[in-house]
Amino acid sequence: MKRWFVLPVAGLFLILFMVPPAVSAAGEGNVTTIDAEGVGAVTNNNKALGRDSAIRDALRKAVEQAVGTFISSDTVVKNYEVLSDRIYSRSQGYVQNYSILYEDLRDDLYHVKVRAVISLGGIKDDLQALGLLMARMNMPRIMVLIAEQNVGQSHPSYYWQGADLSVTEGVIHEKFLKDGFTFVDRTPLAGKLKVVRDNISDSEAAGMGRQVDAELVILGKAFAKYASNIAGTAMKSFQANVTAKVVRVDTGMVIASASGHGAAVHIDDITGGTNAFQKAAESVADSLKSQIIAKWQSEVGSTTLVSLTVRGLKSYSDFIRLKDALKTEARGVQEIFLRKMEGGTAKMDLQIEGSALSLADELAMAKFQGFSLDITNVSQNSLEANMVK
Repeated sequence: MKRWFVLPVAGLFLILFMVPPAVSAAGEGNVTTIDAEGVGAVTNNNKALGRDSAIRDALRKAVEQAVGTFISSDTVVKNYEVLSDRIYSRSQGYVQNYSILYEDLRDDLYHVKVRAVISLGGIKDDLQALGLLMARMNMPRIMVLIAEQNVGQSHPSYYWQGADLSVTEGVIHEKFLKDGFTFVDRTPLAGKLKVVRDNISDSEAAGMGRQVDAELVILGKAFAKYASNIAGTAMKSFQANVTAKVVRVDTGMVIASASGHGAAVHIDDITGGTNAFQKAAESVADSLKSQIIAKWQSEVGSTTLVSLTVRGLKSYSDFIRLKDALKTEARGVQEIFLRKMEGGTAKMDLQIEGSALSLADELAMAKFQGFSLDITNVSQNSLEANMVK
């Protein structure tokens, strides 16, 4: 017996807006199919109401399973009341369709098993709005470093010349703070940097981020210029260009990049350039934020790559023992890629289910045959450890 669930008009419009048509098809990562069982009580011999209750219970459980692919079980437990009020209570809004696989009435309880097609896009957006995806990523902190040159300035204002935010940095802060992102205080960097240039490398930016315990650095340039006079008036037009990228501090990898253009009209050069900066920075901030969230969502919804450095190895045979132990005894480790081994230190990338923190917890408690791992450093996507015989 098969029944298709028809979305109400409001739910249909919600999904149309939240799920881009290009990725709404099954198999392209924005929907998932989940089997779940539900139970409903039959009172006064009203089987129809009992059946409806069982179906609602099954669909709710299907959505609960989908939520579990994005956030950890600990996060679910700690935020169960919020999830119940904001997510589970409107489970049917995430269900695109469902079919009944099994149904039965036993002891005044109606039992059903459904196969539901769940929209992941809506769930991810709502979890992000609740700040739960941010919690799943251990609340990463951001430092913004933008070299900005306004109209009339002979050279850019550099991030290490003072604690005040530039116009572009201010816009990025405002946009990101609205979605629960956190920023670090970069004041400790003041006076430590001797170079005066705007072409800081990704590795240098990562090093600066480590000095203030940031997980991400937004690095970029902003430039505004006079364009032309408005014919017949004293008004002038100005243009601004902003380019920025996001560098992950622990690996130095770029995970997002964007550029934006803004134009403004004003009688004053500085004010006109400032207004143009704001428009360009808004589009850049929105793009970077979307890319960061998409990156995190892909990581919490699937496997991720964690860098592991192990010291204290005596020979290559020690690495073979370590590799075999990780693959067979450490939960969640799927693949191991050796990047470099020298001087008793092995550097490798691990493809895992979960996060670096969950892997650290697992390795710290594990007792492998003949050795253990003493975890010395943990960051968002990297671990360091000593092999103890």
